[in-house]
Amino acid sequence: MSPKTESLESIRDEVRRERLLDMERRLRPYRTATFAILAVSLSVAGPSVGWWWVVPLGVGFGGFIVADHFMHRSRHPAAWVAGAWAALSVLLAVAALVTGEAHSPLLAWFVIPAVTLGFRFEPRGMVFGTLFLLAMFLAGAVLPDPAAAFEHRQTLVAIAAAIASTVILSGALVESDRAHRRRSTIDPLTGLLNRNALEQRLAELDAGQEDPGQGRHALLLCDLDHFKRVNDRLGHGVGDAVLQEVAYTMRTSLRAGDSIYRVGGEEILVILPGASREDAVAISERLREAVRRRRPAGVQVTVSIGVAVTGSVAVDSEDLIARADLALYAAKAGGRDRVFCSN
Repeated sequence: MSPKTESLESIRDEVRRERLLDMERRLRPYRTATFAILAVSLSVAGPSVGWWWVVPLGVGFGGFIVADHFMHRSRHPAAWVAGAWAALSVLLAVAALVTGEAHSPLLAWFVIPAVTLGFRFEPRGMVFGTLFLLAMFLAGAVLPDPAAAFEHRQTLVAIAAAIASTVILSGALVESDRAHRRRSTIDPLTGLLNRNALEQRLAELDAGQEDPGQGRHALLLCDLDHFKRVNDRLGHGVGDAVLQEVAYTMRTSLRAGDSIYRVGGEEILVILPGASREDAVAISERLREAVRRRRPAGVQVTVSIGVAVTGSVAVDSEDLIARADLALYAAKAGGRDRVFCSN
């Protein structure tokens, strides 16, 4: 695999990761409201369907709380989300078994995980998810008593069709949204996030929407040294290849949860959530050394990095960027190929 292809795939994977985390953060309050509505509706129907449903509903809600806690610290948050989603589907099947099987009013609830399938997973995941969801539906409604299920076949077929149709329609809407976001937030050359995405992220930090408990945040402003000489001497084609490989090198040198943006021709900005001054300097030095060792497109390039760290949990993005810019200027003035951290 060529460095260009490898870098773009790696960066796109990280973009998908960040999109999933963002989607889960946005879904959280609506998911809580949905579980509350389900609990109220079943409480009203409690005398007729019994109270066994409390256990699977509570476990399903708890599963998402656990997934929320761990996915932000994981390189593969999709695995945590998929686990919670699959557990909910299994619990729905169990709830259907204990509340009437083919007669259970809970069977219609299988449409709920079907709605969120397209928002959480790529097309291949949607296919597997749909098959899994229909399998759980059959396990809860048909397999325990096929004869009773056959008597209610019209209702069961209608619900199964609604599940599949919901996945298809929600998937189409999500794909349209993804295409729009890719055009508006991804730099086409490097695959890094662009200024539009940066503005959205900084607005979230200013509004205090970052993950609680992360504490301080650091911002790294990175600039390739003497990059104009590369374009002038070797041409813009080589310059583009250098930028692509540098983007890959920097992205793979960062931690899970860090975000990276191309904000200018050869200028790259990195946000490090929860990073102390010592963490930020150490990561910056790792980035600087990684770029120096890489020799992208066979060209020796170096990077200067200015570092700024928040003084408290509250974030003032304008001040943070201004201090990082001054630190970058100091790194350049100090001889380039170095890291400078603002006070």
